[in-house]
Amino acid sequence: MPLILLEHICKSYETDALHVEALRDVSLSVDRGEFLAIIGPSGSGKSTLMNVIGCLDTPTSGRYVLDEKDVSAMSDKTLSQVRGQCIGFVFQKFHLMPELTARENVEMPLVYRGFSASKRRKLAEESLRRVGLENRLEHRPGELSGGQQQRVAIARAIASHPPLILADEPTGNLDRASGETVMRLLRDLHDEGHTVVLITHDADVAASAGRVVRLCDGRITPP
Repeated sequence: MPLILLEHICKSYETDALHVEALRDVSLSVDRGEFLAIIGPSGSGKSTLMNVIGCLDTPTSGRYVLDEKDVSAMSDKTLSQVRGQCIGFVFQKFHLMPELTARENVEMPLVYRGFSASKRRKLAEESLRRVGLENRLEHRPGELSGGQQQRVAIARAIASHPPLILADEPTGNLDRASGETVMRLLRDLHDEGHTVVLITHDADVAASAGRVVRLCDGRITPP
């Protein structure tokens, strides 16, 4: 059974009396341990597909199975639980809390997972060490470079060892050198057995993945 299975996913919105079909009959499977890039221009449906894969939104129609759970029509509360258990998110905007240290930022999602304080600290320190920030544990985001902040975000994503890492334009706010560092970390995580799904508009970034899927006008296009 693949980790991700999308079958005939459609997603539509009603905005200002307009009917928008953001996803049109999208079917896709992602195996465990795969590194997949989803690429497409602005307006292609990438963000909507990311929201569906990340259990941040539900499809209008179709079936989505994540880690052998049919999440297509789950309640918001249940979807939130699935997100916490199954998915580590890395966003273009780092979404770090400025008043917290790097370690505390990594620990924050673990609080909601119910880990003890000692376990949270251990997992956070291990994850920050994994991304090369063992000397920045007590630094706040404002004391870190953009690349270092994104590495904190990656540490936060992997701290609870989720089966899926979902990275949305993870190099979009970084200079070239920092972006290369982040992509190297994602490749290393993949090499260690993590499933990585990368959303990007950049073909050079997508080239790091083992497989590339292209979206256009809400549909997967032929390779």
